[in-house]
Amino acid sequence: SDEKGFATDRMIFRDDELSYALGKEGSTRKKLALAGHVILEYVGHVCFMAGTLSEGTTAGEAISGLAAAQRRGSVTVKDVAERDDCTEMHIPDNCKGWVTGNRGSELRRVEQETGTFMFMALDARGEERLLIFGANTGGKNENGGRMHAERLVNEMVQEKIRNDDRRGG
Repeated sequence: SDEKGFATDRMIFRDDELSYALGKEGSTRKKLALAGHVILEYVGHVCFMAGTLSEGTTAGEAISGLAAAQRRGSVTVKDVAERDDCTEMHIPDNCKGWVTGNRGSELRRVEQETGTFMFMALDARGEERLLIFGANTGGKNENGGRMHAERLVNEMVQEKIRNDDRRGG
């Protein structure tokens, strides 16, 4: 919906998209709703979103990105510079596996702790970076929000670099 204020929108999923967008025991749906400050419910293959326009856009775009990633293995999100609900982080190549963790476990841990939704995505040049979505920007020293997620990811990057330096490479 393009209306100002509270609005609703919906997306229809194919079979292969539905289970991925829902997540185990509804975990992905719950994370998207929390990060986007949006009401998100699935009825059959239809995802209903309700919230302000910017909140609904966040959830809708994140779901679209998820579905595309699940189908193709990677997703391209070209321009996030103009968005006020997304933080873009460039992760050194030698730290990406450490930051994401086994099957995304570290990203999921940070998401849960900060109320954000995160995934790796390619930019317009084909370079991979981490996108942190959430309606809550957070603060420099606050818990929760995108700034908190960014601090936690930076801590993981620094930990990996320190460990590599100790091992001599």
